[in-house]
Amino acid sequence: MTTGFLGIDIGLSGARSAVLSPTGKVLASARLPHASADPTPEALVEAMDRAVRLALRQNRKVTIAGIAVCGFGPAPILLDQSRRIIGYLPLFSPANGEEDDLEGRLREYRRKAPARFSKARFICDVTGYLVSRLVGHTVMDRLTAADFRKASLPKRIRLPVEASSLDHAGPLDAAAARRLGLPQGIPVAYGAYDSAADLAALGFGETTRAAIVLGSTLVMGILTAQPVRDRSLRAVPHLGEGWFSGGWTNCAGSSLLLADQWMKPGPSARSGSTPLLLPYFAGERAPIWSSQATGVIAGLTPHTTPEDLRSAFVQGVALSAADIAERLEKEFGRIPRWTVAGGGTRNTSLMVELSDALGARLDVIAGADASLGPAILAARSCGVTIRLPVERHYRPRPRQHGVYTKKLQAYRRLGALLAPMMGEIRRVTDERRIPS
Repeated sequence: MTTGFLGIDIGLSGARSAVLSPTGKVLASARLPHASADPTPEALVEAMDRAVRLALRQNRKVTIAGIAVCGFGPAPILLDQSRRIIGYLPLFSPANGEEDDLEGRLREYRRKAPARFSKARFICDVTGYLVSRLVGHTVMDRLTAADFRKASLPKRIRLPVEASSLDHAGPLDAAAARRLGLPQGIPVAYGAYDSAADLAALGFGETTRAAIVLGSTLVMGILTAQPVRDRSLRAVPHLGEGWFSGGWTNCAGSSLLLADQWMKPGPSARSGSTPLLLPYFAGERAPIWSSQATGVIAGLTPHTTPEDLRSAFVQGVALSAADIAERLEKEFGRIPRWTVAGGGTRNTSLMVELSDALGARLDVIAGADASLGPAILAARSCGVTIRLPVERHYRPRPRQHGVYTKKLQAYRRLGALLAPMMGEIRRVTDERRIPS
């Protein structure tokens, strides 16, 4: 039998599981899309269980030495005195203010459902809830707890027991062991946000200073001794020393999926010009932090082709990343190289454009698209450090970087001009809200 570490990644688009050997070899893996666009916590548990069972069927000669779960966040789950779910606030639920503003979303829920809110006695996040279904009690890692403590919760609503992401929340209990088809007693880590695990997999703070996680959303930042001062960016703790200073956006793989839905994939002619696209299709976080932001396509002409539009979507993601990177460089200096992971690394066109836009080398780690962060965290919780090697590079083309430098200025000016109108644009384009 081979020893392996099981990682479970519950993202916005689906559930993934992977089993890694102590040397970093993928022994088994599985990926399942969510059955609905807005799954409930119970549906997330079912997705977790199915992804694990599917992976384990690929390799029955592996002994699982440790487990870690990492979910998207922050998405609060409210529990009553008996720890039953009475409310769930999805990450991108309509709310006043920022999408990542926990306090604002909780305030909005309290206004809309005061009776249910009054019954809340505990609160947890997606990761903590999933871990509770493995070990029998609700937990929260310290990185997540720091976010939740900022929300000014009523005194009657308590956080779960908290500890380091690498501490063990407990052994896999009998009920979970039966569901997953595993032996009872395997140690389960406290876990973390999926982005924190992905950063750990990249070696952030140890072997790399600048990291990009390119998935359905984009997370990028650098290691800093002090939090970033630019108010359009954010600084958060990570699993090591210092701060992860940077930004995260809603536009990345999710934007390109929209392009595929709106335009049939396949070759088509190019007109020689690419429209300028603001990829704010689901509101936007960095740098504007507005749930009212909407997508905009500028520069359309009678000659614009579907392939021109597809290129505009890719460039929109690249420009969004370049916007964050330039703000970081103004404060912390030149960033010549980024280490990259995430499913978006499979898109060669996006990686080429991203390197050009950043004017920097991109180092893609082995298994970058396999969501290995949780498995690496599971190994670290058991005292085993797994380092993933870099398997390919992308280098910027000087001429194309010059083009992006000019486009970035127009991109920013367009966003600034339209920012005051975003709420109005959303209202007048939503015909369900316009009175007859």
